[in-house]
Amino acid sequence: MGVTSVVKIDADQGAEDGLEELVALARMIAYARQVAQDVKLQFATNCLDLALEAVKQEVGEGLTRELAELSSPVPQVSVRSH
Repeated sequence: MGVTSVVKIDADQGAEDGLEELVALARMIAYARQVAQDVKLQFATNCLDLALEAVKQEVGEGLTRELAELSSPVPQVSVRSH
């Protein structure tokens, strides 16, 4: 195994860890959104909807089934900076 192989393995593990962190973040936002909705904090609910959609876009198409349960009524919009 050469040096490039070791670097590739480390990079793959880092990407996987980052993806897991984004999924965990999406779940936390979804929970906070549900709590805000339960206590009728409409502005907070709307802000958390936007945050959830932004994280889901960052995760991408790879985990759509896993994040399907975290859906919000906000339409898909682009939140990327130019």
